[in-house]
Amino acid sequence: MSKFEELSDKAMSLVGQAGDSLRHALPSTAENWMKTGMAVGVARTGAKVGVGFLRRNPAIVAASAIGVGLVWVAARQYRKKKANGTIEGNSRRIEASNAAARKRATRSKRGAATAANETDAD
Repeated sequence: MSKFEELSDKAMSLVGQAGDSLRHALPSTAENWMKTGMAVGVARTGAKVGVGFLRRNPAIVAASAIGVGLVWVAARQYRKKKANGTIEGNSRRIEASNAAARKRATRSKRGAATAANETDAD
């Protein structure tokens, strides 16, 4: 281990000890106020960065918002589909055959022809 690494380790341990002693010296309310102040500072800084990014890149922000909205809609539909208990699978359409309709049509034509023959024979 080099002397530089030893010095950096010592410095880190001293900083840790100073932080621990400061934390124990402050009352708990002061520590809460300090955490709250840091949180407010972080929120304000984040808001400034966000507004600056929005002003410089409105198209990226709009595209991101649209993408998030589409993902939300897709997830919502997926959840609805799962809640309804639909079955996943493949299906194919089978067209109805006209065989029954053809049989009825030929029977009615034959019946009309025999009735006409009977009236002619009389």
